Amino acid sequence: MKQKTDPQSFDQFALDYDRFVSLLPGQNTSWLTSLGLKGERAIDVGCGSGHAVEALAGDFEEVVGVDLSVPLIDIARDKRPRPNVCYSVNDLFELPSEAKFDLVYSHTMMHHIKDYQGGLERLRSLVRPGGVVALIDNVSDRYPTPPREAYTTPAVRDFPKEVRRVGLRDAWFLLRFWHSTPWLDHLLSDRYLSRAQFREIYGRVFPGARFDDLGFALAMSWTAPTT
Repeated sequence: MKQKTDPQSFDQFALDYDRFVSLLPGQNTSWLTSLGLKGERAIDVGCGSGHAVEALAGDFEEVVGVDLSVPLIDIARDKRPRPNVCYSVNDLFELPSEAKFDLVYSHTMMHHIKDYQGGLERLRSLVRPGGVVALIDNVSDRYPTPPREAYTTPAVRDFPKEVRRVGLRDAWFLLRFWHSTPWLDHLLSDRYLSRAQFREIYGRVFPGARFDDLGFALAMSWTAPTT
């Protein structure tokens, strides 16, 4: 009997996912780079195929990218290597406790973690005094799991605009990816916080944090006390 694939895993569509993110420039980096952060060490937890790591490499002396997906890390190492970048396959809760960073970043990873608050507390433990934790995660006020049409309908509606933006070939790829079974199975296995829940749980772990509404996601930035 064929073993059922975990819909939460990116392994089965890693190459297509990397192309998908590449065709949406700034999706994983624009809010982060707008913070204007620089320093010695940064980490991207749940780095995928390394888009944000690549963006951070010019502003930090050392950047670490970690992800659970071996295929995504392989793509990152192949496509986005830098002399000051290290990619590794690792779990958030298994990162060395003594590792400390000037920036701790994560993009749309938290909803994959069963212990949401524990994950936030673990990320907080990685930042140096005076350093910044910058996190983004998807939110949904109407449904914890948005229906299929929340993704497929905008993809069809925006197809002409995407043709003008990236050309017919890439726009057709984006439309097919939004309708692909593995990607939709993945999206329909996600569960998101509402905006109110996001602000409550993040504010509890990161008191005094700043929140930015990015539409389908909320972003939070927090500076660790120096003492």
